[in-house]
Amino acid sequence: MTIVHVGENKTISVLVDAMRAVSRETDPNRVLYAFASRLWKIRPIDAFVSISTRGLAKGTYKITRRFRAQDVIALSGTGDGKSEQDPWRDWASLPTLRGGFIGEIIAEGEPRIVHDLDLSSEPELRELLSDMGSCLAIPLYDEGEPINWTFQFRSDPDGFTINDLEQLLLTANLFGNATRNLVALKQVRELHRQLEKQAEEVARVQQMLLPKRIPKIPGLEIATSYLTSQHAGGDYYDFFEFQDGRWGILIADVSGHGAGAATVMAMLHAILHGYEGRETSAAAILRYANQRLVAAALESMFVTAFLGVYDPATAVLEYSRSGHNPPLLKRGNSGRVRLLDGASTFPLGIFGDYEPPSERVQLDPKDTIVLYTDGITEAFGPGGVSDMFGLDGLRASLNECSGAPECVVDSVHAALYRHTGSRDRDDDQTIVAFQLVGAAEKDES
Repeated sequence: MTIVHVGENKTISVLVDAMRAVSRETDPNRVLYAFASRLWKIRPIDAFVSISTRGLAKGTYKITRRFRAQDVIALSGTGDGKSEQDPWRDWASLPTLRGGFIGEIIAEGEPRIVHDLDLSSEPELRELLSDMGSCLAIPLYDEGEPINWTFQFRSDPDGFTINDLEQLLLTANLFGNATRNLVALKQVRELHRQLEKQAEEVARVQQMLLPKRIPKIPGLEIATSYLTSQHAGGDYYDFFEFQDGRWGILIADVSGHGAGAATVMAMLHAILHGYEGRETSAAAILRYANQRLVAAALESMFVTAFLGVYDPATAVLEYSRSGHNPPLLKRGNSGRVRLLDGASTFPLGIFGDYEPPSERVQLDPKDTIVLYTDGITEAFGPGGVSDMFGLDGLRASLNECSGAPECVVDSVHAALYRHTGSRDRDDDQTIVAFQLVGAAEKDES
């Protein structure tokens, strides 16, 4: 076996340096300067012009770059991009041209070698290229069409050969494809940045709709937690004070993620805060919300919700569930945890014919109700979809705490972290816990 050492070959050394430099660049404009400034050391030219016909009327073009070759090294070393000719940045301000030497070449649509160059019909380039004697015109193909062109110039009237054309036609097109891919990647990154910014704005607005502070409901101690995923979601909780002294306690979850879910969540917020019906039972309010959401024609989106109406005078919680996860009740006298899995019907926004059932539960001192969204129970462990936190995990976390609302929130979060091993979330995770800490109010009437 014989290994040929090529380190002393000047051409290969320059090409290796060019490939290393190009591999470090992520901006398509910088890639051009990194490549050209090195390639022209072994294939020197005196001037360079590039044009594009992309999106323009037939026969018209824009000059996207023009420079003397000796300027490229200086430009490639600036690093700030401001002094470089950048067609993607400056496209709108570039003039649209027609005819002349360039117009004649691109009309033919084929690569060309031009000797004894005459640019008297090219006013846009006459000053820059007045001393040029020959030109190599190379089309860059995009989906089979010569959309872009490079024009390389030498002062020698016979400066280019067929061999030059053979080699540069392939090199220029391969480089053009690489540059086009970088442009697409840059656009994708910018779009991603814009979408991330919009998602952050949506999430910020979404959180502004949540209660600014926990209300003081007679006899209850309350704690809440609202942890968002990477995306704006549809989790929602709220409290409503009725004129008769009772309180509505809501938790809801809009299907899906993103701006659509957040928008429906905002709709539900407006619907519930605009409710003016005389009947303030959980069933009546959910019936009204369903009517409004069905009328909005959500198109495959829906809302699950639990609404409880708590009466401080009797410590009775009347509730109704619209497809939402059943709350857990931790009894203060025994510590026993059970599901409140009755009074359930379809989610909101699906069927117009809708009559939600309701049930009542009498709370005793130190009883705790835990409301939650499916981001809690459907949190995955290392085993994936077969390894969910589930109701068992939630029950176990309640068994490990006193039942005080803050203790509930902390215990659930600690158990979730042990289960998932991560602080990241695939879905929003919301908890509302409230405990009866005093006796029911006495009716003085």
